Amino acid sequence: MHAYDLLLQRSREVAGYNSTASVLAWDQETYMPEKAAPYRAEQLAQLAGLAHRLATAAEVGDWIKACEDIMPACADDLECELRQANVREWRRDYDRATKLPGRLVEDLAKTTSLAREHWAKARGASDFSAFAPWLEKILGLVREQADCWGYEDQRYDALLDAYEPGARVATLAPLFDDLQARLAPLLPRLRAATASADPKRLEGSYPVAAQQRFDRRVAESMGFDFEAGRIDSTVHPFCTEMGPRDCRLTTRYNENDFTSALFGVMHEAGHGLYTQGLRPEQFGTPMGTYLSLGIHESQSRLWENQVGRSRAFWGHWYAEAVEQFPRLASLPQADFWLIVNRVEPSLIRVEADEATYNLHIVLRFELEQKLVAGDLAVSDLPAAWNARFEELFQIPVPDDRRGCLQDTHWALGLFGYFPTYTLGTLNAAQLFDAALARVPGLEDDLQAGKYARLLAWLREHVHEPGRRFSPAELMIRATGSPTGADAFINYLQAKYALA
Repeated sequence: MHAYDLLLQRSREVAGYNSTASVLAWDQETYMPEKAAPYRAEQLAQLAGLAHRLATAAEVGDWIKACEDIMPACADDLECELRQANVREWRRDYDRATKLPGRLVEDLAKTTSLAREHWAKARGASDFSAFAPWLEKILGLVREQADCWGYEDQRYDALLDAYEPGARVATLAPLFDDLQARLAPLLPRLRAATASADPKRLEGSYPVAAQQRFDRRVAESMGFDFEAGRIDSTVHPFCTEMGPRDCRLTTRYNENDFTSALFGVMHEAGHGLYTQGLRPEQFGTPMGTYLSLGIHESQSRLWENQVGRSRAFWGHWYAEAVEQFPRLASLPQADFWLIVNRVEPSLIRVEADEATYNLHIVLRFELEQKLVAGDLAVSDLPAAWNARFEELFQIPVPDDRRGCLQDTHWALGLFGYFPTYTLGTLNAAQLFDAALARVPGLEDDLQAGKYARLLAWLREHVHEPGRRFSPAELMIRATGSPTGADAFINYLQAKYALA
């Protein structure tokens, strides 16, 4: 197994460079001075190129082939199975990586690093034209990337596969169509059920320091390890892994509404719990790496929504929230719960309610396919966004900042990423149902603000396997069925007493 040991060494070396790049990218989003952006782009490009050269060296292919030729059959031997899974995933990664020229990898890293700064300025000024040339450059590189990887049906499939292995438009489109069709008659009923909730009753003064204390308490109770992580402020919330015991969360604070940062923290802490739940001794190998973004997003959505927006959660936490935020003392808990679960179409994806959130993803899914295929010109994106958004939500888009510039994903070259949010939403509902069915007394735990057994179940069935199974396999093993819309629709109906 000498070749296997060499692969382990190289894989961990590459992970070291990639995690170093993550530190620089995190710093760029949080503390980096503005004038440092051009050189930061050079640094990230150099690291991306170095990692790519190491990962695609000819000897790596030889080592993988040697392992494939001599790998023994595994008879109920977990260690053997994990080695086989590592070799299988190394093969997938190597075959994809060797199709990309180093020049393209470095160009993407440099261009997206610079584009992120231009996107932030364009968003602040609500001026799409200032970002459009950068989006043109990124689309050119992303199309080249997809063409290098190859595809059977459409170019967008190659990009989807980078974030959700095995995903294709041919399978996602019917799933999303089914979800949209089932949501359409449900949304008016959900809106009616929450119509009495007035968000203005929640508005007030919520000092950032008090929010930080409360948010940390909640994240700690979920199981997030602050000796191996931290929370910082940024323009667009995210979670990033910098090593086996270094996970960074970010959020943004609104002093008029503490729930914006709180749900952001719970969402990102859900990602962080997945990261912290991977086997640290496997860091740098596929078995110590997250499976897919549809699975990753299931963890953030589950903690934010199935836990954080539940009656059980606020039955336990509302009294402490009132202590931290005296403004809430005059707002009954039942009214507060209805407000944070109000169903109402809105402009901003990250602030959307559970029921309408997936319509935001449908919009992006449709537009991304057209942009990547060249069927929609970049210059026509704002008009196309605004028209389709109004069809879906019956709300006019007032400006680019609240329209096609609201997300950072395209500035980072993440085409094919957005559909994983809806996959995560559907997966979250199924996984939560499975946990409730298989962990006796779990509902009582949640009422008492105890989350250890829920986390332990997720650790066993979602986190610790790493990339041992495919996303479809993992969902079937954990829940008994492939990803579908049933559990999510049933969850909404039960939550709002519409079943």
